[in-house]
Amino acid sequence: MEESPSKAVRMFLAMDRMRRAWKGINFCPELNKSQFWTLFHLYRGSWGQGECPDRMTLSALAQIMQQSMPAVSQRISRLEEMGYVTRVPDSQDKRIVWLSLSESGREEMKSACARMTETMNSILNVLGDDEIEFMFQTLCKLADAMEAQRDAADGRQPQNHEKERKSC
Repeated sequence: MEESPSKAVRMFLAMDRMRRAWKGINFCPELNKSQFWTLFHLYRGSWGQGECPDRMTLSALAQIMQQSMPAVSQRISRLEEMGYVTRVPDSQDKRIVWLSLSESGREEMKSACARMTETMNSILNVLGDDEIEFMFQTLCKLADAMEAQRDAADGRQPQNHEKERKSC
């Protein structure tokens, strides 16, 4: 008789299946996923989520995205070439450079977020409201546990993920 996979294996397989399914969904065809999420975080900052509602420093963006400065800087340079992002030196402190969405970047993200909302609502329609709420709570609980595990494995103090938790 064949043994059932453990909960850990089932979780890993489910997450891998979601990753592969997610890979095929694209809200902005001219951008890859990394570029899209970089613009998304800048756009989200314009909703008042960041330190400054319509601009952000490279270091703040890298911290929010939990990615290295060089990786985010390279991506920003490409997005700037594409006309989606602008860099503006601070008027008081020339060491500070502010990133913001250009008008075309803002319009592209507005359209992409509308497509994202439509797509995700369509996907979520297979669940009822109670199931959706339970899913959000469960995913946030799993994210908390995974972040704590990661932090412990890295020898770091547990991080405060309150901002992420609020989005759940």
